[in-house]
Amino acid sequence: MPDAGLIDALESLREHYGQRQKATMNLLGAIKSTTGTLGKVGKTLREYGERSPAASDAIARALELLAASRLRDEVLDPLMPGLRREVKLLTAQTTALKDALAALRAESVDVVRLGHAVAALRANKLPDSDVAALLPQLAEELEQGQRALGDTFGLSLRHAFAERGVELGGRPPRFELGPFELVADFVSRAATLSYGKTLVAKRVPLSVEAVLKAYAREARAIMGRDEDGARWIEQLHGAWESVRRRRGGAEARANIVECYYELVLLRQSKAFRSAPSKQLFADYSRAQFAHDFYAFTGRRPQLHQGLRAFGLVATKSQADNPERSIWIIEGDTPHAGRYIADVKFDRDE
Repeated sequence: MPDAGLIDALESLREHYGQRQKATMNLLGAIKSTTGTLGKVGKTLREYGERSPAASDAIARALELLAASRLRDEVLDPLMPGLRREVKLLTAQTTALKDALAALRAESVDVVRLGHAVAALRANKLPDSDVAALLPQLAEELEQGQRALGDTFGLSLRHAFAERGVELGGRPPRFELGPFELVADFVSRAATLSYGKTLVAKRVPLSVEAVLKAYAREARAIMGRDEDGARWIEQLHGAWESVRRRRGGAEARANIVECYYELVLLRQSKAFRSAPSKQLFADYSRAQFAHDFYAFTGRRPQLHQGLRAFGLVATKSQADNPERSIWIIEGDTPHAGRYIADVKFDRDE
């Protein structure tokens, strides 16, 4: 049960912002009304003057004083943009506070509603130290709510995968399925699926059925292929040679990402090379390459012309750059591996 003090503080802020919003909207309405009234007075004075020649001098003087006052130009109109922005911010703040209260007062914390409310409160540009002071508590309530949902969802997911002979590991919201990692976001009601650290499914609906389908699809696409190891290592050698030639050929190592790009091209058909088109392109994903790299250089090393391929570990700066390194899984979990930056062919490492 959420802390009663937190709910009381949110209720007090909601009332404060509700009153402030009402006062601002009343002022904005009064200014609009006054602006309209001034315009209407000027118009009716002119119409009256045109039909009452005897009063033309008095009307002219009244119009002159009305114009000279510049109340609309110098006082009312300049206030309008700022007040409109403030009403927008106050409305967002009030709505977020109402949503946070409703989420916390639900039978079980409404994680989706609370998540959106916390995001809105963080994004609002109205400075308020009282709201800022409550955000850590709201974030903690959100985290606890997500953990509770994660435990429930994880239990259902664990049973579903167990029936298929797959063990679910990790802790919510990060689950492990062999070399895959599923990261659940209960606020957006979606998850991401990665092979190691390589994203393979950007948005998976947060349901057991959808996760099962996404996992089966990606596992089949990455690990369920019948790849010829000898042919693959020959292509990797060709890609390695192409990258080295492009860089002068003096260095024995070649960047693994560049080798991957070259390998993708080498895998294309003659028809594609003679007339490239989307329809003829044979896809070869980064995750598939990462899987094959370890399969044919680590798990079952293949030789080409008596040479073996070796992956050289990335530096910190290379590991932080997906254009300079690739995460290669070398174990049974998505985190059992290394960032590899370069490839070299040699008789021994």
